[in-house]
Parts: sequence; structure tokens; C-alpha cells
Amino acid sequence: MASAKKIGLIVAVTAVVGAGGYFAYQYLQPKKEEAPPAVVLVSVPTVPVTVKTLFREDKLPGEIDAYQDVLMYPKIRGFIKTINVDRGSVVKKGDVMATMYAPEYLASRNEALARVAAAKAAVASEESDLQDLQADLKKRQANLLADQSTYQRVYAASLVPGVVADNDVVQWSQSVEADRQEVNTFIKRINAKAHEVTMRKQELAARINGFENYADFASYLEITAPFNGYVTERKMHVGSYVGPDGSGAYPPICRVKQMDLLRVIAPVPEVDTAGVIVGSQVPFSVSAFPGRKFMGTVARISNNLDKDTRTMPVELNYFNPDFDVLPGMFCNIYWPTRRKQTSLFVPIESVVSTPLNTFVCKVKNGVVEWVTVRKGQMMDGNVEIFGNIQAGDMVAQKASEELQNESKVIADPISSVQSLNTKAPASLSQ
Repeated sequence: MASAKKIGLIVAVTAVVGAGGYFAYQYLQPKKEEAPPAVVLVSVPTVPVTVKTLFREDKLPGEIDAYQDVLMYPKIRGFIKTINVDRGSVVKKGDVMATMYAPEYLASRNEALARVAAAKAAVASEESDLQDLQADLKKRQANLLADQSTYQRVYAASLVPGVVADNDVVQWSQSVEADRQEVNTFIKRINAKAHEVTMRKQELAARINGFENYADFASYLEITAPFNGYVTERKMHVGSYVGPDGSGAYPPICRVKQMDLLRVIAPVPEVDTAGVIVGSQVPFSVSAFPGRKFMGTVARISNNLDKDTRTMPVELNYFNPDFDVLPGMFCNIYWPTRRKQTSLFVPIESVVSTPLNTFVCKVKNGVVEWVTVRKGQMMDGNVEIFGNIQAGDMVAQKASEELQNESKVIADPISSVQSLNTKAPASLSQ
């Protein structure tokens, strides 16, 4: 037992000494330096910022109206005597569509005519009295001249003593004064009568003006077409009582629309209003003729935006000789969106939009820089950008937040042909 314990002790001591020597050897050996991990740069496809003029075709919903659309009302109240048109009738300008009978207006016209005749008679009577007074005035003026001549001769003779009595001179002098007063009185009467004649003439003119309201009475009884067009509605019939618009609950006799020229109304979005050009050709289509496009011309611009839709109504003229397109149709307008000046474009994938920022990843000298931009219109898979960036700057083709700002990358420029092949389909403006 004692020899076995000694052998175990010797083995344990030998193991401890060997282990200590091994660890001492490992500790005293010089340590090898570990090589740092190699940095791997990401290859980023880049495309240049290009300069283009925005021009694309957007599809807008539109409405079609007649160029002229009139509800036909009579000028006076009365009964329809005859009506010569119905829904679908073709009319020419000046065609008689309906005739009326208005006994009340006929009586009023005759009464006005009688008042005019009475006023003319009153004027004639006053003018006759004025002429009589003027004739009497001339007689009295002649008497005054004769008495003045006699008085002058008597007065000259009285200067010779004993030829003419003084009493005769006084009598002739008083006669001349009486004639002069009588002439002055007649002049005042003539002036008063002339003023009365003027008043009578003014009254006659007023009567004539009042009668002129009935002078075209015959034309009022005929309802004529105001232009070439179609009768699209007929509301009244023979014997119906009708009246002017706004004078009561009178419906129109019929409705006439011009068909050979139409108004195509396009609601142009606010962002596209700067590119509206009067006289430009704009195509549109209607569901009645699938696959066919009609061509309208920009004719009128409202220059006012609808607050609810933020659109500006623009009217196109469309000449419709075959009457294929009808008022009331809805249409698709292929609106040419354009800018008058150039702007910068990048692919849509090159712009990153987050709740806090919108930016592109500009790559310069292998370093990524986030450049804040504002997006504009889209065209052919590209989008307008506005910001601190210039044409020719290289940006990541597919930007994302994973491309950290100021990180180093390997720029891999993509040719313009490759860039076009990877574009997304064109879309409408945002």
C-alpha cells in the first residue's frame, strides 16, 4: 500500500510539473499579430441627372356640350297657335318654329295706337292756336308801326305854332303806347303757347315710345330659330299658355342645340395649367367609337381654378360636320402635358421618399451624399427633381435608406441605353 501511494504521488507531481512547464512555455512565446478584416465596398449602379423638356400625354375625363344651347321662350304671354317642330327636327336660322295668339297684347297695342293718335291731334290743335296768335301779333305790330308813323308826323307838325293842337299830339302818343303794350301782351301769350306746344310734342314722343313696344308685335307672335341646329326637346303643344322666362312658372317651348360645332371641356390639373397653349391640337375619344380619336383645338381658357377639384376648365372646339359626336357625351381627353422650360430628370427609383425627407443618393468620388430634392412631374419612367443638384451629377439608380449618407461605395455607371431598358412605365402626374 505504501509503494502504491508513492507511485501515485510521483505521477501527480510529474503531471503538475509538466503542465506548469507547458503553460510557462506558451506564456513566454512571442504572440503573433492578427490581421484586420478586409473592407468590402458595395458596387452601386449610378445614372446621370439629365436635362429634358417635360412633354407627355395624360388621359383626362372630359364633357362635351353644344356650342350654342338655347331654351326657346316667347317674348310675350299668349297661346300657341301652331308648332312646326318636334324632337329631332333640323332647323335653319330664321325658320318659324311656332306661332302664337295673344289677344291681350293685341288690345294693348290698339289702345297705345289710339293714345298716339290723340296726342298727335292735341299737338296739331296747339300748333294751330299758336299760328293764330302769331298772325294776330303781326297785325298788332303793323298797327303799332302805323300809329308810330302818324305820331311822328303829328309831333313834327306841332312844332309849328297853330298847325296842330297839343291835345292831338297827346292822343296819338297814348295810342302808340297802347299798341306797344298790346304787342308785348301777345308776345307773352305766344311764348306760353309755344311752351305748351313743346309739352304736347314731348307727350306725343312718350306715347310713340310706348307704342314702339308693340310696333314689332307681329314678330313677337312668331318663334324663330336663332341658329342652325337640332331641336332636342319639345315641352309645349298647340293651345298651351306660355310666357317669357322669369315672369312665372312657364316652361320653354322647345330646346335648340348647335351640333356642327361642339365644346369639349377638359379639367386640366393645377400643375399642368402653365403648359396650356391656345390653338394647340388635342385628341379625344368617346365610347361610341372605340379605337377612334377625334381632334379638337384649344379655344378658350377659363383662367380660374375650381377650389374643390384644383382643376382649370379648358374648352376645345370640335367641328362636327357628320354629327358623330353628340352633346352630353363623356370623353377621354389625351392632354399634352408640357413645360415651357427644361428641368432635371432622374429615374423614379432614384428618389427616396420618407416621412421626414425626400432625397437622392448622389455619388461623388465614391462617397454617397444624400441631397434633398422636391419631386415634380413624371415622364417615361423618370421624375422631375428640384434641389441642390446639377445636370450630369451621378446618382444611385435604385436609391434606398440602406445607402447611408457619407458611406463609401464603388460607382458603377450605367449607359443611357441600359437605363432606358430598366425604366418603369410612364405614369400620370402626382
